[in-house]
Amino acid sequence: MNNPSPSNKHLVLKIQTKEGIAFNEEVSAITSFNDKGIFDVLPQHENFISIIKNQIIIHLLDGKTKEMKIDHGVLMVSENEAQVFLGMTDVLSQSANQTENQTPTP
Repeated sequence: MNNPSPSNKHLVLKIQTKEGIAFNEEVSAITSFNDKGIFDVLPQHENFISIIKNQIIIHLLDGKTKEMKIDHGVLMVSENEAQVFLGMTDVLSQSANQTENQTPTP
């Protein structure tokens, strides 16, 4: 995949799973859900971080939309780039459990 660079009218969306990068393109907007309800991320959005759930609706440059059903994830927006991390909480909880089960060496 190429590495898109955002313009003032678009933003880069990168969706990462445990398996790797699932999406990495310029888009016109993103719609998702958090505990407060539905929200949109548009180009030039303020820096933002949120736990997201249910789905991500990707508004493509050609006017079409792509919907991705999710359980939950983390969305970070910074400098006209949105990054979504899916399935990472499972990895973090497994890591925390492994750390708890380790006995310290004196």
